[in-house]
Amino acid sequence: MRRRLGRLIPLCVVVLLMVTLAALGAEKPKYGGVLRVATTTSVPTLDPMVVTHIATREVGMHIFESLITFDENFGVVPMLAESWDISPDGRVYTFYLRRGVPFHNGKEMKAEDVWASVVRFLEVSPRKGELANLEEVKIVDDYTVAFRLSQPTGPFLAALANPIAQLAIMPREAVEGKAARQAEIIGTGPYKFVEWIPDRHVKVVRFPEYEPIDMPTSGFGGYKAAYIDEILFIPVPEPGARVAGLEASDYDFADFLPAINVPDLMDQPGLILDSLMPYTWPVIYFNFARSFGSHKLRQAVQAGLDLDEIMIASSDGAGRLDPGMYFKEQVWNSQVGIDLYNQKDLDKAKALMKEANYAGEEIIVVTNTDYEYMYKAAIVLEQQLKKIGFNVKLVVLDWPGSLDVRKDLDKWDIFFSSHSTRFDPSANDFYFKPETTFFAYDNPEMVKHLKQGMDSTAFEDRYRAYEEAQRIFYEDVAMIKLYDLGIWQGWQKYVKDYRPWVMLNFNSVWLDK
Repeated sequence: MRRRLGRLIPLCVVVLLMVTLAALGAEKPKYGGVLRVATTTSVPTLDPMVVTHIATREVGMHIFESLITFDENFGVVPMLAESWDISPDGRVYTFYLRRGVPFHNGKEMKAEDVWASVVRFLEVSPRKGELANLEEVKIVDDYTVAFRLSQPTGPFLAALANPIAQLAIMPREAVEGKAARQAEIIGTGPYKFVEWIPDRHVKVVRFPEYEPIDMPTSGFGGYKAAYIDEILFIPVPEPGARVAGLEASDYDFADFLPAINVPDLMDQPGLILDSLMPYTWPVIYFNFARSFGSHKLRQAVQAGLDLDEIMIASSDGAGRLDPGMYFKEQVWNSQVGIDLYNQKDLDKAKALMKEANYAGEEIIVVTNTDYEYMYKAAIVLEQQLKKIGFNVKLVVLDWPGSLDVRKDLDKWDIFFSSHSTRFDPSANDFYFKPETTFFAYDNPEMVKHLKQGMDSTAFEDRYRAYEEAQRIFYEDVAMIKLYDLGIWQGWQKYVKDYRPWVMLNFNSVWLDK
């Protein structure tokens, strides 16, 4: 069957609607200007396929595009593919590419570029396990590419559309034979990459030849325009500096504003404040290659933590407790494991520690200052672990520095991070599979249920599989979810048509100045 999703309103109608609105007094977008965006941290890399970090994808979504993407209802819609067919047996997906789409180097996107991008994704991406059932990628002609699966696979389209460790379509010569973090930063998006100066900024500029898709704007999909001449993504780890810079108009947009400053900022007539909830859930990873290979010791931490205290201290009032691995707003949310979530049982924790024969070994907890909520949560966690009886050493770095430490399993025991919106549960599979995990996790029962979720095509079957995975998540203490976190964002009133949704997105945003 042919999927031509979202092609409900021709682009000419969209343009006509914009003209009509302008005639009725609505503001007409303008070209030009520089947008200065204060973010929380530096990007660890701009190679879109190789990391799951939000800093990379928030910049990358302006540069890169994928075959398909998600609309605001989390449905899959076309992006670089204009449509696709699915064979009756559910094993062959044939994508028909849009014609005349240029890369930033001037080359037209064709099927060979899709083929090369997929091949590299399967070599370097932490999400490559989501395409484990992919047997062949075949170039049918310049504008047609077919994917053959070994069996029907429920999350296949979601895996192609996922912006996390994005399967971005890049020129064949930019990716072929390129190791992780070595790809040339060339995409098809509204903005093209110009410059990355670590700890200073990433600069992207308008791509005049950008070809938007003929669809209504929705979520990450549909019509997009590059109105701004230049966007600077400026890492400003200190929250107070983001607030002061926004107030002084040094920044046009500031991310992750402390809730305590929001009332005062709202009183300033030149600023707009809005919330994005849910945004992410803070998490602590255990290193299974060191002390926390002990199940009893992980259970001790799980039993003893007071998540209310951690949330109050670190969320600035923008948190909520919920055990779900997926947000309440998502169809995948489940309350399985709630009896093991936020137990606050110090006596149970101490008893489990004793059963684990813990002998005072040093527990290295790694956090960072770029994400203030992680830093604040770690301060409280350190004190709670000491109350349980752990010998704790807290290591505080910037975000890129903490990621460098995480690579070496000899250097840490607990690591702070967070999980942003997962559009499909399969996007979490890589954490728990032995071949892709970065913290030495290995549980065959977990893998069994993840495989069931991957192999099933009916929603009900997939939901049950991932609910079982969440049960193991808590019973095995694979990691510990702390709470759901929302954030505040602020921008100058001359920044037009920005709408908070999932993550930073300045496509179709313009400046009235």
